[in-house]
Amino acid sequence: EAEFVAPLVRIAREAGTKVETHHLNDLDGVPEGISHVLLAGTALQDDSYLKEITTVEPLLEADVPLLAVCSGMQLLAAACGGKIIMQREVGTVQVETLAENLLCSGNFEAFVLHRYTVEPGPQFEMLAQSKDCAQVVRHRELPHYGVLFHPEVRNEQLVRNFLAL
Repeated sequence: EAEFVAPLVRIAREAGTKVETHHLNDLDGVPEGISHVLLAGTALQDDSYLKEITTVEPLLEADVPLLAVCSGMQLLAAACGGKIIMQREVGTVQVETLAENLLCSGNFEAFVLHRYTVEPGPQFEMLAQSKDCAQVVRHRELPHYGVLFHPEVRNEQLVRNFLAL
């Protein structure tokens, strides 16, 4: 929690957003009054979330913007018909923005820490990629985004841009 959740909470609070934290397994939907959902990543050695793909489904039913980070992006993609594939990356990567969007632009460096990536599937548009992976995706119909890298480490503006949606 201190590594992945707390930095997102800090960024959101600094952006003037009221913050509530919940564990994904404790949610059966988006709580009333919530304007945005940040779905944080998890530790590199933790892959128990792969057995819990359906836990993200209640979040998908709400018409609330969702930003899913790292393992959260993996859950989001898998719940929407994409595939999770093994591909370990640790460190910084160069990311190229492919499509105009409100989260990121241009080429930038991002911090990655994952054992799996995704083939996002047809429900997603790829907005940015690194040499090896989709890095930012947007659901074609829902206000949901996935980010494979950790914006809370090097790219805090992306989180602020999401919260401004």
